[in-house]
Amino acid sequence: MSYTIGDIVETYCTRCRLNLDGSIAALKDSRIQKVTCRTCWNEIPFRAPVDFQARNQKRLDNLLKRKEKQKKEAAAPSRDAPDALRALWDELTDKVDARYAKIYDATKTFAIEDAILHKKLGMGIVHNVDQDGELNVLFRTGFHRIPSQHDPEQE
Repeated sequence: MSYTIGDIVETYCTRCRLNLDGSIAALKDSRIQKVTCRTCWNEIPFRAPVDFQARNQKRLDNLLKRKEKQKKEAAAPSRDAPDALRALWDELTDKVDARYAKIYDATKTFAIEDAILHKKLGMGIVHNVDQDGELNVLFRTGFHRIPSQHDPEQE
């Protein structure tokens, strides 16, 4: 179909976010380039009308898939740590308030059963201290060894 400037066509207005009538404002090689929305009077690039029912159905389907995936992940057992470690973690952190946990810094010393906050691993409980000064800390994902300035001769 051949168009001329000023013809009225149905277009998707990106300003109004609706399918509306627009006047053709620019053509190139008999293809519509720009239209003027007859509602907001803005000149916008031409876009074909949108099928809102299909778009909303697609969005709903994607949302339902995400919710189903989240539900499956919540119901599935944690793969981060074995059940025994997870039980130990739950037992040790049951009475710990994360607001009072010490922020981990390699230059500080920590005692056994101190709650610490690590910026990558999250909250952890100091399980023991090695002779070389490294802390063995139980995090939600399991035990991790992290460095410390702990002096074992102070005990």
